[in-house]
This record gives sequence, structure tokens and C-alpha cells, in this order.
Amino acid sequence: MKKMRKIFAVLLTLAMVLGMSMTTFAAQITENYKNTITVNNLAEGVATNVSLANIIYLNDNNGNQEWTVVDWANAYIEVDTATGNYKIKKGQETALRDAAKNHTTSEFSYTGENAVTGTSCTFNNVPIGAYVVVADDTAGVYGLMVTNTYDRDGNVYMASQAANVTAKLEKYNVNKTASDRFVHRGQTVNFTVTTQMAPKSNEERETLTQFKVVDTSTGLKSDSFNLTKITIAGVEKTVDSNKVTTTTENGKTVFTVDLSEFISATSAGATVKVEYSAVVEDDHTYNNTATVNADTVLYEGGTVTGYEGNVSLKKVNTKAEVLNGAEFQLLKGTTPVSVVKVAAGVYKVALDNETNATTTLVATNGTLQVTGLDEGSYAFKETKAPEGYKVSPNNKEFTITANESAEVTVDELSFVNTKLSALPSTGGIGTTIFTIAGCVIMIAAAGLFFASRKKSDNK
Repeated sequence: MKKMRKIFAVLLTLAMVLGMSMTTFAAQITENYKNTITVNNLAEGVATNVSLANIIYLNDNNGNQEWTVVDWANAYIEVDTATGNYKIKKGQETALRDAAKNHTTSEFSYTGENAVTGTSCTFNNVPIGAYVVVADDTAGVYGLMVTNTYDRDGNVYMASQAANVTAKLEKYNVNKTASDRFVHRGQTVNFTVTTQMAPKSNEERETLTQFKVVDTSTGLKSDSFNLTKITIAGVEKTVDSNKVTTTTENGKTVFTVDLSEFISATSAGATVKVEYSAVVEDDHTYNNTATVNADTVLYEGGTVTGYEGNVSLKKVNTKAEVLNGAEFQLLKGTTPVSVVKVAAGVYKVALDNETNATTTLVATNGTLQVTGLDEGSYAFKETKAPEGYKVSPNNKEFTITANESAEVTVDELSFVNTKLSALPSTGGIGTTIFTIAGCVIMIAAAGLFFASRKKSDNK
């Protein structure tokens, strides 16, 4: 039913006299019957590119004025044989809208620095005819907009008239941003959701009574969500705490901000911005998608995904043989990183005040792994060596580089230990031989002394 009403509305706007013939001497009438086309109800607070694509024009065929379909539009427009009026071919509404994007002219276009930032724009001195209005911005997807600048009132058939078009977003976008997308476990990340207020009603006669911003996430600590700011049409707003809820559904955290109380005072298309924060709990990644629950229009959700880094270490001797029993600290700069044990030899960065947090990491079966790291310069510092080996005075340094599209792995760094120096063994010849030798020398010396004295006494 919705599509049928759109088709009938378009038929009315495209109603033209029958006249498809065109000769080689035909020329479009561009100087007479000019008027304006004004486009209203564009999304507020965002830059919108608006252009016109001509689909039917008034033609001078050897002095006879007739309506002619622009060549590219013939695939989408036909003559109603019953009325003689032009109409869009059945099922070609979306195709016509999309094709028109490639047939706009710079003469009737607001683009780049001149993009519309208000809610309306006007094209002046538009030649008589029928046009598709092409609008594009970050707010959403605009439906087909067709209008004309001719007047069929009374007997005046070729007179021009000003046209007014009301733009309607068929689907609104929800834009989601994060303050950081390469993070460490335990880090607080700030999120911003930007969208537009829904229309008060739609073609199905549904009335807007509900407007809720909903964020569904994984990898974020459920009790850490904190609403920081709400802005509607540039004005900061506050809501009661009972309008902000956090629940768990199917293993995911659902954070909801109910803004329904602002519907009546907010125009359709007005910019709505919700800012909040949450703590990363997963040690590999986080993901959250924000959307809006509203009665009158669909919203296309915005998603943000964040990633983390991890590192593995292999403990070996100079022969590359695995060593057990070594203990380490992981330093970021000069500060030990606090971790919690996941399994033997496996650790993840600790949350603030997390139970069993430690800065001592024990290598098991010669290996050590740490997950949940952000970018930066790190080093493993050995604090206890395996039995029979000495503590290495040299740290094992490495760097993790941020990547906003994938987890970063620094794999199997080698940390080498050398054996302690060998000590002298006990036993052996000891000091006995030296004692005996000393006594012999002393006896010999005494003998020589007394012999020398005896000779002296005999003289």
C-alpha cells in the first residue's frame, strides 16, 4: 500500500501532455518559463549535497512546443496510454532515484563547500520541466523526490510555477565513533552516537511515541557503562536515571537511553547526540552496534570494533633447549604491567582492583603468553632464573603497533639464559703436600745451620 501511494503521488507530479515525438530540429526551451524549486525538511546539523536531475523538458519542435523525456530517463518513464500522462514504470522508483545521481548538473547543485547545512535550499531560474531531486548526507537515505515547474491550472498550460519538495529520509543512519579502537584490557573508551530525530508520523499513519538509543555490545564490562552527555539540536539535555538502563541479553550487554520525552519538542531531522563510556573487559577485542528504536522510520545501525595486542615468550638456553621455572615482570616503559592468570603460563592484563592481580609471570613448559595489551614499547624483565642458570641482566624488548582492523600478535620472542660458572670440587691433594714440603725445607735448613755451627766450633 505504501508503494502504491508513492506511485500515485509521483503520477500526479509527472502529469504531462502526450507528446513524445522529437525531430532533429528540436531544441530544449531554457529561457522561458523559469521558476524555483525549494527543497525542505533536510536533515539538520549535517552537510547535505542537493542536486537536480532533469527527466522531462519542454521542447521546441519547429515552433511547436512539446514535452520530451531526457534520453537517460526513458528506461524509467513511460506514457500512460489511458490518460496520455507520463508516469514512472512499475517497480522503477528506486532505480530512477539511483540513476538520477549520475545525471545531475553543476548548475543546479549544492556540493562541497556550498553543501547545505540548514534544513532547506532553493534552486533559482530552473527551466520548466520535471526533475528528480537528489539529496545525500550522512543522516540517512532519502526516498525518491520528483517535482515539476509547470502550471496546469485553468487553461494556462505552459506557464511555470514554483515547486516545493518535502524531503523524507526512508532510512536514518546512526553514526558511531570511539575515542580509541586499539586498546588494552581495562581501558575506558568514550563512545559517541549521532543520528536524527524521527518524523512524527509516516505514510502508514503510525505516530512517533518512542525514541530510544540502543547500544548492543560484546567485550565491554556491563556494569561500567556511564552516560556522560546528551545533546539535541545543539542543546544539552538531561534525563532521569530510570531512563538509562543496562541489561544482558544472549550474552551481550544492551545499554539503552530513552529520549521519548523529547519527541514533542524536537523537529524531525534534528541532530541527536548521545555520549557515554565503558571499560574494555575482553582481552582480544570489543564490538558494539548502536541503533535507534522509533515507531515511524527504520535506522541503520553504526558499529565500532576495537582490537588489542598479545605477546608470547619462549625461555631457552644457549642450545635453544626449553627451560622451566623462570619468572618475569612485563614492563611498559619502566612500569610493571599488572596481570591475572588465565592458565599455566598464560596471563591477561588486569582490570582495576581485579582479584588475584599480580606483576609476577611464571613461564610454564618454557613458554609465557600475555594478552590484552595496547600499543607501546614493552620489555620482559627476568626476576628469577631456572635452577642452574643465572638471571639475565638484559631485558627482552618489543613493540606493539596499533592496528584498528585486526588484533596484533608478537609471537615467540626468545629469552636466553646461560649456566652459572663451575665451582672447584672438594677433596684432591688439598694442603698436605704443601705442609710436608714445608717441613722438609725447614728440617734441611736446620741441618745446614747446625752443621755450619759445628765446623765453626772446631776451628
